[in-house]
Amino acid sequence: MLEFRQYTAGLAEQKRRDPTPDVISDLVTAQTTDATLTDDEVARLAAGLIFAGHETTSTRIDLGTLLLLADLTRRDRFLADPEAEVAATVEEILRITAPGGLGLLRYAHDDVEVGGVTIARGDAVIISSNAANRDDTVFAEPDTFDVDRRPNVHLAFGHGAHVCIGANLARTELRTVFPALLRRFPTLRLAVPVDAIEVHANRLTGAVDEVPVIW
Repeated sequence: MLEFRQYTAGLAEQKRRDPTPDVISDLVTAQTTDATLTDDEVARLAAGLIFAGHETTSTRIDLGTLLLLADLTRRDRFLADPEAEVAATVEEILRITAPGGLGLLRYAHDDVEVGGVTIARGDAVIISSNAANRDDTVFAEPDTFDVDRRPNVHLAFGHGAHVCIGANLARTELRTVFPALLRRFPTLRLAVPVDAIEVHANRLTGAVDEVPVIW
């Protein structure tokens, strides 16, 4: 994270010298009218935007491709009518690959009882959206990738005040990329057994290092 912040601080300095039409240039421009916006805050915000707006979506592309190619009947069904399949497919990819790693830190605003345990106001808790998205009281066969799942009320983008501000953008990107990818490479398939591909569940965004394919 320190390396990342050093990188975005350098990027902000570059944009300060040579602004372009982008959000980091907007941040450094905002400093001219808001003296409270420090260089450190700009670097932190820029790092957060790159992480939240790029890495989470790019890793869903990797994992979604892996899920679609893990069973070629899924790929072929998708290819038969991408427009009809893409919305439900993307929602199921989001549900089953929800980012979160070990969980997100939150603080209880009120006393609340969960599963017979009382959480006191002010207590720190770890919220796992992955666990919620695989709750068998909500989702039948929750560990199964099922594009026919209805309704699919997943929490991949959070909920309420913490819902992801980029949810609609992420959905648009994912609904664009999978039809484009499989139309371009209709015979796309995994080059290695699916079990040989390691998924890093301990990372906040979830990730694979590579998805080897052939076509």
